[in-house]
Amino acid sequence: MAGGLLEYSGLVTKTKAMRARLLGADDYTAISEYESVTDFIAFLREQPAYAPVFERHGEVAHRGQVEAVIRDSLYMDYCKLYRFSGVQPRRALQFVFSRYEINVIKNCLQSAMEGNGREITVSGGFFERHADFDLKAVMAANSVQELIQAVTGTEYESLLKELESAAEKSYADYAFALDIYYYKKVWKEITKVSDKETRQILEQIFGTEIDWQNLMWMYRAKRFYSMGEADVKKHQIPVSYRLRSAETKRLLETETAEQFVEFVRQTTYFRGKQAVLEPEDELTWERVMIRTYEKICKKHPMSVAPVLRYLYEKEHEIDLLTTALEGIRYRIPPYEIRDLIFAM
Repeated sequence: MAGGLLEYSGLVTKTKAMRARLLGADDYTAISEYESVTDFIAFLREQPAYAPVFERHGEVAHRGQVEAVIRDSLYMDYCKLYRFSGVQPRRALQFVFSRYEINVIKNCLQSAMEGNGREITVSGGFFERHADFDLKAVMAANSVQELIQAVTGTEYESLLKELESAAEKSYADYAFALDIYYYKKVWKEITKVSDKETRQILEQIFGTEIDWQNLMWMYRAKRFYSMGEADVKKHQIPVSYRLRSAETKRLLETETAEQFVEFVRQTTYFRGKQAVLEPEDELTWERVMIRTYEKICKKHPMSVAPVLRYLYEKEHEIDLLTTALEGIRYRIPPYEIRDLIFAM
C-alpha cells in the first residue's frame, strides 16, 4: 500500500468522517423550496460542514458573500486534511493546492477585467503561508496590470505578461491559458513522485480529467462555436492519457458535433461498451470522474485516493449549492432548481 497502512489509516478515517457530512438528495430538495437567500444561509449555518466557516466569517447577508464563504469551506477542509497528512500524501495534495491557486488568480482576473464585484475569500493564514504569490495583493488588484504586478517573481508572471501583450484577449483567453499551464505542470510533476502506487493513482485521476477536459472542449467548440481544427487545437491541453493521438486527430477533424459524438463512442473510453453520455450532456466529465474515483478507491482504500475523491466531491457540492443559490435569488420555480441540480 502507498506509504503504508500507518501513514494513511488516520487520514482516511478523518476523510470518511468529513465525507459523511456531504449533503444528500433530501437536502437539495429542501434547499430548492427556499424563497430567499436568508433561508439558504440559515440552512447552511445549521450544517456541521458549513457552520464553522459561517461562524468564522461572521455576518453574511448577500449572495456574493455566501458564494465566497461556501467556497472557503473547501479550502478549510483542505487545510484540515493537509495538516493531518504525512509527507507522501502532502506531496499529492500539493497538486490540488496548485489548482486552488489558479482558481484564485482566475477569479481575481475576472473581477478585475469585468468589474463584477465578486467576493473573493480564502482561508487566510494557510493560503498566505503556502501560496506562491502575495494573496492580499492579488485579491486587491483592480486591473490586469495590477494583478501581474502582484505575481511578479512567481511562476505566473511570464504567462500573464505574454497574454496581456496580445492584441486581443479576453477573460476566457486567460482562463484557458492558466488551465493549460496547470495541467502541464501537474502532469510533469507526477512523473517525479517516487512511490509507484501513488504515482499510478495520480496518473489515473489527472490523466482521466485531462482527457475529458479536452473532449469537452472539442465538443463545445464544434457544437456552440463552429470552430475549425486549428482554433480548437490552440485550447487543447497538450497531454494525453488514454486517448491515442490518432483518436484525438480524428476527433479534431470531425465537422459536426453529432459526428464528434459518434467518434467518441469508438475511443478507448467507450470501445466495446455502451456509451454513458449523450450529446445533450455536453460530454460532462463528472460521471466519468465519479466512476474513476470509485474504482481507484476500491482498489487502493488506504492511499491518497479517498482524500482526493472527497475534495472532488466537496468541490462539486459547492457548485451545486451555487446553482441552487442563483435559482433562489432569481426566483426560479423549485422544480426547475431541482432539475438543474440533479442534472449536474
